[in-house]
Amino acid sequence: MKICLVGPFPPLRGGIAHYNAQLGLELMTRHEIAVISFSRQYPAILFPGRTQFDTGSPPVGLTSEAILDSINPLSWLRTGRRIAEIAPDLVIVHWWHPFFGLCLGTTVSLARRRSRASVIFICHNVVPHEPFPLASGLTRFALASGDAWLVHSETDRQDLESLNLRGHTLLVPQPPGQGFGAPIDKEEAKSRLGLSGNTLLFFGLIRSYKGLPGLLEAMPLVLQKVNCTLLVVGEFYEGKDRCLSLISDLGLASHVRVIDRFVPDNEVSLYFSAADLVVLPYESATQSAIVPIAFAFERPVVATRVGGLPEAVRDGETGLLVEPRNPTALAEAIIRFYEEDMGGIFRRHILKQQRFSWGELAATLETAAISRTSQ
Repeated sequence: MKICLVGPFPPLRGGIAHYNAQLGLELMTRHEIAVISFSRQYPAILFPGRTQFDTGSPPVGLTSEAILDSINPLSWLRTGRRIAEIAPDLVIVHWWHPFFGLCLGTTVSLARRRSRASVIFICHNVVPHEPFPLASGLTRFALASGDAWLVHSETDRQDLESLNLRGHTLLVPQPPGQGFGAPIDKEEAKSRLGLSGNTLLFFGLIRSYKGLPGLLEAMPLVLQKVNCTLLVVGEFYEGKDRCLSLISDLGLASHVRVIDRFVPDNEVSLYFSAADLVVLPYESATQSAIVPIAFAFERPVVATRVGGLPEAVRDGETGLLVEPRNPTALAEAIIRFYEEDMGGIFRRHILKQQRFSWGELAATLETAAISRTSQ
């Protein structure tokens, strides 16, 4: 089968680019793969980070054509024609924000008119975390050009069904985090980071919906019972001044380490290996790529009961769940983890749990494409 992947791809950075690369590496073991990426993903004025590019090494064996410009309609037409020239049997398109609705919807619609390919959207978020003008209309315009849509959470499935699209919805778990390097001995990882003792990890690009202020407000309560260090690792896109003020006002400077930068894939192992517990105090979510990374490094998770997080974290087995926007409940869960020495039990459950593999994800996409073409 000839397959075309459309979406962010290294050297563009971020979780979706990484996901796209891992999926491509899996698919290329038995298919001919072409990758269409962005020459410009976000206009500089709209991008909140320092750079849109990753300094790490690209995936070995896969290359992309960076020809799609999110704000240049001529590039949408050129890309649609290019996809048709590739003549794929299956086009897999990554979807995550209505800002790309016109770009991806136009591109895919043009490609469909010129080819007989099946089109499957992988929806990382059906709707955005933050309000966006005309979000529903732009989302529906883009996703209506697909034959099927793959989602990783029940929340996203429900959001997708509200759009009343014609096609099939595929609900599958998110595959485990991979491509982040081998685990490191915990004490060695802590030593390399200049840490000792109990260590919590908050990881990922920092946006308001991820609830970091609530975790900082929980820390004084945690420290009354447990001496620990919180690692905050990720570039601030929003809320940096507020978080730094909380660290200062709550007297947390000696117990919170802030690493305000995007972490390339080859450094991810260091931070997860050093942690006892990964904390996701999200105020809203559909899913999180942080959970499968944590489990790949055998690290339990404390998360809030929002979106698809309860589907990913089994309360009392692979982690603990608490109500969102409740620093007291969050602190109690962290204290319970340490006082009841739950790390070993959770790790055993994480090791035993059945994981939906990248191979199974690829097979799901293949089956959906074959089913459509046989109709």
